[in-house]
Amino acid sequence: MIKYLCIGILALSTLISRGEITSESITKHANQIDVLVAGELRNKRLKMPLAADDTTLCRRLYFDITGRPPTSDELREFLKTEDRPALIKKLINSEGYVHHMYSFWADLLRVKRDLNDNVGQLYGDSYIEWLKEQIRANTPYNKLTKNVLGANGNIWENPATGYLLRDLGMPLDNLSNTTQIFLGIDMACAQCHDHPFDEWTQMDFYKTAAFFAQVQTKNSQDGVKEHIKGLREEAKEMQTDGKKGIENKLNNYLRTIYEYGVDSKPNGRLRLPDDYAYRDADPKSVVFASAPYGTRVKESRNKHKREKDPHNLRRSFVDWVIADTNPTFALNITNRLWDHAMGAPIISPMNNVMEDGEISVGKNRRLMEYLPKMFISINYDIKGFLEIIYNTKTYQRVSWQGDLNDYAFQGPISRRLTASQLWDSFITLYLGDPDSVAPNYANDQYKEMAQKEISEVTLQDAIDGLEKFNSLQKSTYRQLPKMGPWYAVRASHVNRPSNNLNVLIEFGRSDRRLVDNGSTEGSITQLLLLMNSPLVSALSNNNSALVKKLNSCDNDTTRLYTLFYSIVGRSPTPENFKTFKPYIEKRQYQDVIWALVNSHEAKFIN
Repeated sequence: MIKYLCIGILALSTLISRGEITSESITKHANQIDVLVAGELRNKRLKMPLAADDTTLCRRLYFDITGRPPTSDELREFLKTEDRPALIKKLINSEGYVHHMYSFWADLLRVKRDLNDNVGQLYGDSYIEWLKEQIRANTPYNKLTKNVLGANGNIWENPATGYLLRDLGMPLDNLSNTTQIFLGIDMACAQCHDHPFDEWTQMDFYKTAAFFAQVQTKNSQDGVKEHIKGLREEAKEMQTDGKKGIENKLNNYLRTIYEYGVDSKPNGRLRLPDDYAYRDADPKSVVFASAPYGTRVKESRNKHKREKDPHNLRRSFVDWVIADTNPTFALNITNRLWDHAMGAPIISPMNNVMEDGEISVGKNRRLMEYLPKMFISINYDIKGFLEIIYNTKTYQRVSWQGDLNDYAFQGPISRRLTASQLWDSFITLYLGDPDSVAPNYANDQYKEMAQKEISEVTLQDAIDGLEKFNSLQKSTYRQLPKMGPWYAVRASHVNRPSNNLNVLIEFGRSDRRLVDNGSTEGSITQLLLLMNSPLVSALSNNNSALVKKLNSCDNDTTRLYTLFYSIVGRSPTPENFKTFKPYIEKRQYQDVIWALVNSHEAKFIN
């Protein structure tokens, strides 16, 4: 039986009073976080580190908030005012924030354009753009969670269904991913047997999965079977007249537009597996839903109630997940967002915020208790939470480059750029404004195609519709600028097999098959790719925004400052002047760009 540890997170009477996020509340919460970190440093007799200088912090903020470096002009603009809170607010309300946070959520939610490997025609463009719109609108986290876990309909009308369609035909895997993503608990082992290192039992897993037993992801063909049969017979007849592949086109069109969606079937039941081997139930027994810990939300045994409102079972689970009283919901996401900003979580691993039935021990217990309460108090405002973190003295200190065993949040971790950040660095250097270019997404046209009822679809509709659908898919990246052989678009727009994606995967971007499985580990292959690829040549040609900026400078000193500001985010040293000035005088920009792009500094956030 799972024990239930009530720490400060659960005591609603001790919650910070709710309110809108204001500059005053940002300062208040940021100061309190600094107090909690400083207290831990004193307890461990660790030195308080110095504040980061302005150029270092500016580069750090651009990378952490927008996923790209500042341009030389943006860095110069900041150095005129040195107004850190103003810069944070500007960046967190920028389009760059949307694209960078999309990479965070896409890795966590395993978002792919081709939602499921088994359904090649079911694309996730609508889901992808919907998710970006939620980030742009700063949808509160509890509402975002409710939207994806409780979604119904087809992906064209309700793109949030992409989350459940992502694991089409694999409801148990979907549940395992859901508990990791939204609760920070890993129940995967309990899918097959009692967890060997934790208190989760196989029965716990199946009782939790039973909340989704009524979910169906294939649309019912009731009432249209005869119509579909007639279309297929018509297609076969057309094929006998010498036209090939008509039946395949019909089937592909019906599968793409009509076959998949999320609904609840009244009589859906979950049973234990054939090899269930524990004494508390027989194999193949029906399982009734029950929450694994906390408030004991259970499924009604009344068959009439279940059939009257088949959506209610999943709805009750979602309400349990997002409740203020759930001990891991706010804790899990604040732990992940803290890691996103600081480079290290409070509780590690992040999929184990609860262990042995109790909240896991983190690096700073008081901070671990404070952050979820703060997040709830600002109404699950993700932007607001991050704005608070970025305004802390803790975040704005020099980066930590020591032994992680001695790390107590003296400052953010010095860390390698993610694949997306590295890619977006090149796009920024090449385009200047990386958010000025976007693929031609056709979500409105997809939705329009799905408006016609399947009972009204003719064979010609299907043939023409599939051709239009495929044409729209192919035109998504058409007429975009090229950077060498690659499309010059941000990493958030790279969601299909292409040279761009291969480069991103090589540098460790998640393949989005597992939850948050990206890597920032370096490799020889990465070094060779940077040293020998067409990237540097592209950055050094006359179409590059960086080269255009260099050509507009009125002296060589300004040119060298522009190169250093743009690529490594600092001023050149006297030694740098001595080394690189001769190349600048001869307008040999490519050599300097190559050296800086391949430098250690360019690949790290400090």
